[in-house]
Amino acid sequence: MGKLIKIILGLVAVIVLLVVALAVALPFLVDPNDYKDRIATLVEEKTGRTLAIEGDIGLSVFPWLGLDIGPTRLSNAQGFGDQPMASMENVQVRVKLVPLLSKQLEMDTVKLDGLQLHLAKDAQGRTNWQDLQGEPAEAKEAEAPGTALAGLAIGGVQVTDAEVLWEDKAAGTRYVIDDLAFTTGAIEPGEAFDLDLQFLVKSSEPVMEGSFDLQGQVLVASSLSAVDINGTRLKLDLKGDAIPAGQMDLSLATDIALDLEAQTLNMPQLVIETLGLKLTGNASGSSIVGDDPRFKGALALNEFVPRELIKRLGQAVPETADGSVLGKADATLDWEASTRHAAATALRFRLDDTTLNGSVRVDQFDKPAIGFKLQADQIDLDRYLPPPSEEAGKAAATPAAAAAGGAGMLPVDTLRGLNLNGTLKLASLKAYNLSSTDIEFTVKAKDGLLRISPAGAKMYGGQYRGDITLDARKDTPVLSLNETISGVQAGPLLKDLTGDDKLLGTADLQARLSGRGNSPEQLRQTLDGNASFSFKEGAVKGVNIASLIRNAQAKLKGQPAPTDTLPNQTDFAELRGTATVTNGVVRNNDLSLKSPLLRVTGEGEVSLPQETIDYLLTTKIVGSIEGQGGKGLGELKGVAIPVRIGGTFSKPSYTPDVGAALSEAAKAKVEEKVEEKKEELKQKVEEKVQDQLKDKLKDLPLKGLFK
Repeated sequence: MGKLIKIILGLVAVIVLLVVALAVALPFLVDPNDYKDRIATLVEEKTGRTLAIEGDIGLSVFPWLGLDIGPTRLSNAQGFGDQPMASMENVQVRVKLVPLLSKQLEMDTVKLDGLQLHLAKDAQGRTNWQDLQGEPAEAKEAEAPGTALAGLAIGGVQVTDAEVLWEDKAAGTRYVIDDLAFTTGAIEPGEAFDLDLQFLVKSSEPVMEGSFDLQGQVLVASSLSAVDINGTRLKLDLKGDAIPAGQMDLSLATDIALDLEAQTLNMPQLVIETLGLKLTGNASGSSIVGDDPRFKGALALNEFVPRELIKRLGQAVPETADGSVLGKADATLDWEASTRHAAATALRFRLDDTTLNGSVRVDQFDKPAIGFKLQADQIDLDRYLPPPSEEAGKAAATPAAAAAGGAGMLPVDTLRGLNLNGTLKLASLKAYNLSSTDIEFTVKAKDGLLRISPAGAKMYGGQYRGDITLDARKDTPVLSLNETISGVQAGPLLKDLTGDDKLLGTADLQARLSGRGNSPEQLRQTLDGNASFSFKEGAVKGVNIASLIRNAQAKLKGQPAPTDTLPNQTDFAELRGTATVTNGVVRNNDLSLKSPLLRVTGEGEVSLPQETIDYLLTTKIVGSIEGQGGKGLGELKGVAIPVRIGGTFSKPSYTPDVGAALSEAAKAKVEEKVEEKKEELKQKVEEKVQDQLKDKLKDLPLKGLFK
């Protein structure tokens, strides 16, 4: 038995010696360079490409089975120029020989130096690697996880001085990744290794360049179906015209857990810092390798100063009426996304004293469909508007002038591409010095048709209801308005809006209007429709019709104007009327104003584009002559007095025609005297006839006639 064992051990020793001898002798017996032409021929037969191995191929066998390949070039596809598609200066791959006999793959550090990869797409959309894809391999029975490469161990990967060029002539873009360096520690399934990736990037459209630096510790499961990257640190430093303010630094820190078998992705902690902003949160994904991957998470934007952010973006901070606004902001949201949608499901955004809550969803990224449901507690827009200019402080701008100053062409192209459906609620709003509460409106837009309906708000003791449509489906947009105001106190509203409460009373208004045009000015010039209005228990301030008539009467008589002690206003119990609008000109024929002293009717027109007035009021003195400056107007009681209103919105003029009224009054008095004389004459004639008849009757012999 002992002799047998010795023989076996001797045979083993001889075999080992033979293997060692062959391993040492093989590089001298076999020259791999003899096969370079054969390799090139096979590549050309399979791909039609030319493979040029310009350097020598080095071969080592023991203890490492390795190849060392010098400069190598692979030609480009036909039609993509003479530049090689791929080239490299040196590749070194070594595998331990003895473990390989036991199906254990132990590799030394894989080294690749001087890689240049040129990827391109021509104007027709054809890529320069399209001809290398070949036919899909037939499905093979899947091996149990970890079976094929259970013994895989790589000493590491080292890529140096690499360059990748991507050029898309169809899109007109060009990207260059240069100075690419990629290194890892020893790679072995189940064991963590370090990862370090760095490169420079340049692009032509948009014009941009910068650096990319990624570090982390990678753990690959033995089955190769799961990867964890812990302590991930990504840094981007970008410059260029497409970058806000020309430069941006971004850093990202997270842990990544990727499970290909379960098709899940998990980033439990996520920190992003850029432009002075800090975002924290988490993210997770499911079905990540399927046709419909799903992702969700939460983000929190730490408090920041919007004014400082605007500066960092290279923009001028807008001048605001309140210099303290844009002073603080923060946000939180829960989010979800897929290849077909993205949504903020629990959005909260705070800007200064305003907090906005709600949700926003975007579907169909190629033609975005946006839905939202938002609500805010309060907002004072006037604080964010530009401060009034010195000229505006001297004289208030007219509505048309203010509109023209901020008017521009309507964003027709944007409207036609807008697909929007949502609601917005505001607890309180102050805008253009108008205050309102309980604001709510629904916005829908699709294929160029924008509609805000229903729209409503409470304001100045009353309510507003509106239905607004902007139809941009044809060449010329059409604006349609159907608006109602009920129970609104006109005085406080006008006071806040214009600074002057020229009209007091409880107002009810209704208007159906439409206009055509590509700008607010064109819409105003083409405005058509009708309206009705009524005011109760109010006054028209700035004009006292009774006082105007009395002053004009005194002037005609050559008398001094009487002293006025009453307010410069015309009180009324009711003011109502209707109007038609044609090409921006408002025509009213049935104005009716009733007060204890006056009855006023009116007709005329107002031009919205020109802001001019051409109106005739017809006034009658009725009721108490002593009321509201009526003293001294007794002779005009019941007489129609015309008052011509002209001028402009900012400078109206009032001209009563008292002369005509007095003439009418005098004529009426003459007619009255004539009638009185007629009655007097008639009475005298009748009395004389009666006297004569009596005298005649006395002379008749009537005595005894009726016995």
